[in-house]
Amino acid sequence: MPETATEKKSYEQKADFKSREDRLKELTDQLEVGVKGVRNSAEFKNLLATMAKFPHYSVNNCILIAMQKPDATLCQSYTGWKNMGRYVKKGERGIKVIAPAPYKIEKEVDKVDANGKVILDKDGEPVKETREINVMSYKAETTFDVSQTEGKELPQLAINELKGDVNKFTILMDIIKDISPVPIGYEDIKTGAKGYYHVHDKRIAIQEGMSDLQTLKTCLHEVVHAKLHADPNKEISKNRKEIEAEGTAAVVLNFFGYDTSSYSFPYLASYSTDESLKELKSALGTIRSTSSMIIKSVEDMMIHKEKSQEMSPEQGALLEQYAKEQAGAKSKEGIEKSHHEGDVPLRNADGVVADNSGITGNIGRKILGTVRILPDGWGGVKQSLLDNLNIRKDQIKNETAEKAASKEKEVVTK
Repeated sequence: MPETATEKKSYEQKADFKSREDRLKELTDQLEVGVKGVRNSAEFKNLLATMAKFPHYSVNNCILIAMQKPDATLCQSYTGWKNMGRYVKKGERGIKVIAPAPYKIEKEVDKVDANGKVILDKDGEPVKETREINVMSYKAETTFDVSQTEGKELPQLAINELKGDVNKFTILMDIIKDISPVPIGYEDIKTGAKGYYHVHDKRIAIQEGMSDLQTLKTCLHEVVHAKLHADPNKEISKNRKEIEAEGTAAVVLNFFGYDTSSYSFPYLASYSTDESLKELKSALGTIRSTSSMIIKSVEDMMIHKEKSQEMSPEQGALLEQYAKEQAGAKSKEGIEKSHHEGDVPLRNADGVVADNSGITGNIGRKILGTVRILPDGWGGVKQSLLDNLNIRKDQIKNETAEKAASKEKEVVTK
């Protein structure tokens, strides 16, 4: 029994889904390989050795640091910075944290034997002895962020800003803004960050003035944060959040042909705490599913936006009438030269020759394939039919827009 159109469409959809999932699996596997490569580099190992010298602050101290200097990233005491060849800038205000300050006291206590049993004297009273005891106390200590210091450069993992243009950048940005659960805007971010998602204000900010590729990558990164990490009460580590956001942005752009590995691999490596890449591996499922959802949305909306930019049926009818009129005039005018030089098939709007003269194309996209004309700019003087059609197409669009604006003005006046 021959398959129906519905069955065929369903099969094609399943095949397309399978191929997309296979591609996403391939791209997420590339993430793991790329991050391993970064972690095995001498540059990364040098960075880890330096980071090991910094103190590990408790949760309470991290809260204190964030309250006093929200943009702090790497803190150390005055002496600690000095030992690393860096010095606190003049006029900088220190960040207060709580530091342990243990001390010892002498105290008289009961003497015990090897079994922990209290030793008694001849009168049955506990024998006393003086013992030194450690007492835990705390004090305020001053620390400084790396941004408050200057001097010898610290080892860094090169995460260089992406460069390059993106085809249909404006359309893609509009689509990402549409699928984003929160508004997206540009601003001059003073902290040096390329973008951020504000959990409480429910908005995304992107650093202005970056390249198309960096802007698009950062925008996707923050949209993933807004989609997956909007609930502040949900217990997800910072490392996991950053890996999910950057991994998804990298996979989506790679799927559409844009390589961000020079930025994304080092970024992901910086949030992977050990060589087993446990955070990355545990996040791959989320990265794949989120990437698939975003890719499908982008593809569907891209088709819709491209269709919306085509001419309306009314505009198409006007252009078709004009094309027929011009075709008749051009055919008479160029028939003598055509006999000598041979017919030249009309090219469509995509620059592809309509070599099947029996097929009539859609005006506005594929110009009439039955029409034979002279080459574009024949003799360097006359415009071809295609040139005239493109000019007339723009004129029709402008005339339609002017009429619409005129009608709106009349309504306002009334």
